[in-house]
Amino acid sequence: MEEKKLEKTVSETDRKEPTYEDLKNYCNQLMMQRNQLAERLSQVTDVLNKLPWLFKVVENSTIFDNLFVGKCVQEIKEILTVPEDIKDSTDKK
Repeated sequence: MEEKKLEKTVSETDRKEPTYEDLKNYCNQLMMQRNQLAERLSQVTDVLNKLPWLFKVVENSTIFDNLFVGKCVQEIKEILTVPEDIKDSTDKK
């Protein structure tokens, strides 16, 4: 009989219901994360949309100024180069 009483007490304390404030804070955290992810996705989409145009400039380099073509090539290199912090994290896996 005491074991059932003890089990009930333990399970009741484990199931503490979150308060309204807890849920509100959690929702705010999720919304901030969502906004950060949406912003990052927008940045990545912008880069992916720009990349084909950069390659077009390089393909048609004869009609563009050499300085401009050089800037486009440099930007392509920057986009396609994997940052060191990402390399390090994938090497550890």
